[in-house]
Amino acid sequence: MDAKARRARDVIRDCVFDGRYLVLPHFRQRLAERGLVWPDVMAVIDEPTAVRGDGRDAWDRPRWIVHGTAADGLPVEIVCVLDTDDLGRLTVFVTLYER
Repeated sequence: MDAKARRARDVIRDCVFDGRYLVLPHFRQRLAERGLVWPDVMAVIDEPTAVRGDGRDAWDRPRWIVHGTAADGLPVEIVCVLDTDDLGRLTVFVTLYER
C-alpha cells in the first residue's frame, strides 16, 4: 500500500469514527443481498488487505476500493469516494461486492 492509499485509508477510518459518512441506498442493497451487516464493513475498514485508487467518480471525487475480509470470512471490496461538505471531510459508501 503506497502513501496515498494509506492516507485514503486513514481518512476513511477517521470519517467513520467521527460519524462523517454517507451510505448510499445501493450500498445498503448490496449489504442485504450478501447477508452482511455494518460490523462486516467495519472489519474490512479496520483491517484492509489492500487499498487502491480507482480514479474519480462522475462528480470528480477520488474513488477508492478497500479490499478485505468481512467479519463472517467473506472476501469483499468496498467502493467509496472521499468528499467534503460544510463540516469537513466525508466518506461516501457507494457499493460493495465479493472478491
